[in-house]
Amino acid sequence: MKKKIIIYSPLLLLLVLLLITRCDTEAEKNAVDSNPSEQFESNLTPLEIVNERMRFFNAHNYDEFIKLYHKNVKVFTYPDKLMGTGSDRLASIFKTDFENKSVSVKIENQITNGPYVINHEIVTNDGKPTKYVSIYKIEKGLITNVSFVREF
Repeated sequence: MKKKIIIYSPLLLLLVLLLITRCDTEAEKNAVDSNPSEQFESNLTPLEIVNERMRFFNAHNYDEFIKLYHKNVKVFTYPDKLMGTGSDRLASIFKTDFENKSVSVKIENQITNGPYVINHEIVTNDGKPTKYVSIYKIEKGLITNVSFVREF
């Protein structure tokens, strides 16, 4: 019995490899899309992200506000006192004030430097204003760190 030797052209091999790679890529994409723990990343600039944060803050829209933060966000009191990590910590800081509609923010000044946005803010809670300098770090369209410098 004679064995047949089949010689495939390089073009045909390349086409098969591309097809296999595309199938793998689509499968990975669908796996990520179906994973609810994956977080949406925005294409907005750091300044736009922080300004959206302020808009949702003043609208008391906690659901949209929290989407701007990475799920593992770190919250500091300047310079390095960690107040907490994650969305749960943000909920404990902001959610009740949002529900009571007792809080608002006014931006006095803003500067940006790469992934950082630094705000001079006046936060009014139940009619009492407090000055802050807030330092936001944005990575891949989400706030990953925020440090609050309070008025003393």
